[in-house]
Amino acid sequence: MKLHILTALACTTLLSATIHAAEPIPYPSTKCIVSDEKLGEMGPPIMVDYKGQQVGFCCKSCIGDFDKEPAKYLAKLKAPAKP
Repeated sequence: MKLHILTALACTTLLSATIHAAEPIPYPSTKCIVSDEKLGEMGPPIMVDYKGQQVGFCCKSCIGDFDKEPAKYLAKLKAPAKP
C-alpha cells in the first residue's frame, strides 16, 4: 500500500513539473515585432509563444510574415532599442 501511495505521489509531482515547465520569456516591447506599429492600435495585440519566447504582433498578417523569416525578426529582440 505504501508503494502505491509513493508511486502516485511521484507521478503527481512529475506531472505537475511537466505542466508548469518553463514559462515563455516575456515580450519586451510595446511594438509589433514585424511592423513596429504600437501594439493595441489595430485591435487587441496578438501574443504568441515561439520556442519559449513570447512575441507580440499587431495583426494576423504579421504572424505570416514572421513565420517566413523568424530569425530576422527575433534579431530585433537582441538589438539595442531605438529611441
